Amino acid sequence: MEDSENQNQKISKFKKPFLLKYREFVDCIGPEHFENTNDIVPAAVLLKIFKEGLLAQITSYFHVSWDYGNTNDNLQILDLLKTDSRNDTEKKWRPTGKTVEEQVRPLIVNKLKWQIKFYEKQIQFQKQQLESAIKQLEIDRKKYNDMRSQREVYQRCLMTELDDLEKIRSEIMHVDTKLVTDLAASSSSSDTK
Repeated sequence: MEDSENQNQKISKFKKPFLLKYREFVDCIGPEHFENTNDIVPAAVLLKIFKEGLLAQITSYFHVSWDYGNTNDNLQILDLLKTDSRNDTEKKWRPTGKTVEEQVRPLIVNKLKWQIKFYEKQIQFQKQQLESAIKQLEIDRKKYNDMRSQREVYQRCLMTELDDLEKIRSEIMHVDTKLVTDLAASSSSSDTK
């Protein structure tokens, strides 16, 4: 009993969550998994033996791999590095003698310059597209105006030709009526003879 208590005291804060998860995993195994063995050994006894053996196997493999990789020391070093650099704004020795913010500033400026170049290229591209669209619009507008003026010319020509046609029709009708009256007059004069 004292060995397990000493071992629990030696367990680091990094190792504890893993061991708790393994214990939870083993604890979720219930007696319903051993119901068909009741006639040989009671399920509760078999469950207890199985859980203890499984937990012992899992934790022994875990301890061996944990110790082999020196995981605890590595995690402590990482934790120390993480907490050491948190909220660190004081100047420390660096090859440049500048703070982290001062060292990163040129990178940020360079990134912003590249973004500006990209946006300038995009604006230039949009400007070219707009200029070509305006040229095409002017060409289309000129075509439209030419077609409109040509339509008006054709319309005037058509109206003139319709007027001429109407004059010709009226002359034909006049000639027809004159011909009919002349024929009627000539036939009445031949009837009187």
